[in-house]
Amino acid sequence: MSSDDSLLDELQRREQAAEEGGGPSRQARHKRLGRLTARERIAALVDDGSFTELGKHVKSRHGAASDRLAANLHPGDGMVCGLGAVAGRTVAVWANDPTVLRGAIGRQGAVKLSRLLDLALEQKAPVLALVDSDGMRVEEGTDAVQSLGDIIVRTLRLRDAGVVQLSLVCGLCVGGAAYNAVLTDFVAMVDMQSFMFVTGGKVSKEVTGEDRELVDLGAPDLHAKVTGSCHAVVADEAAGVALLKRVLTFLEPVLPSEDAVERETPALEKLIPVSERRAYDQRRVLAELFDAGSVLELSPAFAPNLLTAFARLGGRAVAVVASQPMQLAGCLDVNASRKGAAFVRWAGRLQLPIITLVDTPGYLPGRQQEEEGILPHGATLLEAYAGVRVPKMSFIFRKSFGGANVLSFAADIRLALPMGTIDVMGSEAALKVVLGPEVSEAQREAWEKAHHTVWAAAEAGYVDRVVAPKEARRELARVLERLAR
Repeated sequence: MSSDDSLLDELQRREQAAEEGGGPSRQARHKRLGRLTARERIAALVDDGSFTELGKHVKSRHGAASDRLAANLHPGDGMVCGLGAVAGRTVAVWANDPTVLRGAIGRQGAVKLSRLLDLALEQKAPVLALVDSDGMRVEEGTDAVQSLGDIIVRTLRLRDAGVVQLSLVCGLCVGGAAYNAVLTDFVAMVDMQSFMFVTGGKVSKEVTGEDRELVDLGAPDLHAKVTGSCHAVVADEAAGVALLKRVLTFLEPVLPSEDAVERETPALEKLIPVSERRAYDQRRVLAELFDAGSVLELSPAFAPNLLTAFARLGGRAVAVVASQPMQLAGCLDVNASRKGAAFVRWAGRLQLPIITLVDTPGYLPGRQQEEEGILPHGATLLEAYAGVRVPKMSFIFRKSFGGANVLSFAADIRLALPMGTIDVMGSEAALKVVLGPEVSEAQREAWEKAHHTVWAAAEAGYVDRVVAPKEARRELARVLERLAR
């Protein structure tokens, strides 16, 4: 055998070892669970033939730290990462290899991931993370601390630079891996197989005495409904990959649309009741206003009284914030403020115009909300709207009362339907504050005429244009076209 042949044989052997991750038996066990390997996940996400890998053959230098590490000195060090393309757009993509130490991040894996994130910052390439990690490798000591710091610092730099970062949690997402995931712009979790938490059951029991299962500590349902850390729960990994690709499409400012901008919206006359006391589903309004099939709602189960979504209007990508009268009558509360503020800031980093659809009686009152911090969280929403430098439009459907006027007044142009009302508070409460408990019908009519109609707001200059429901899409698109040029 020639020396050339031996060199090629070694190349083939090393390539095969790198492709096998933690070994054929572990990959087979992983696939029996119905899960993709790290490389298969990346292949499903990026365009065929586009993946250029970094550090494919790096190995851990911590084999002496423990028998466990010594037995897992696999090429790649449990991390697959590189540059690729999605629909022709360059992306930085990385995936933990769960067949190597359950995807725990080691020093060498962290070094090459840091290199990738630096490249993403330089090229302004979206970062796509396919997370399946047991956190940092405890045996590596201070190197593990340094590794986590290196990754998180770069994640924050990318966010500050407006580089999109999307995470799909495919399995475990523990400790430092969980912190890093929630610092990205978007987190999706695979139902029934992904779990995200800071400390696992063993550590929790040791410290607190509580015996908790994974599902209690960090199941998708918990983060989708309670913590708000998960923006979407998907049925399987294929659905998660498709969702990441769809989110990326909103980086294209304008795409062709078959839905005519001039399309009338007479259905809004029936969808939005005139009476302030009747609820309606704002999702049906979004479907009517925006381009057909374009609405992508985020965090639907968290703070359902405020909807956040990407959509298109006349082909132009927009961010939508909308009161949901079906939940808490559309009141803002602590969680809605957190959700709205985070989304508005992300829209600002993406340079997307923000359209806010308003129908809210104000902030939810009560001691519980005060104790949970409605004041600082409400202020955060105010700060988010004031801080973003993108075109902003508000459309008042019926109510815009009290402090919740943040949804309407933080706009470059304000539209309203004929039944829209803008006031410091609802008329019943305002009358009692101003005139006392005994109010005559004449006093009531005079007050409502002076303060509680859309024309009072229009005459005061608060509302720029009063729009008939059937003209809503057309007028909104016209304003968007002028502001977003």
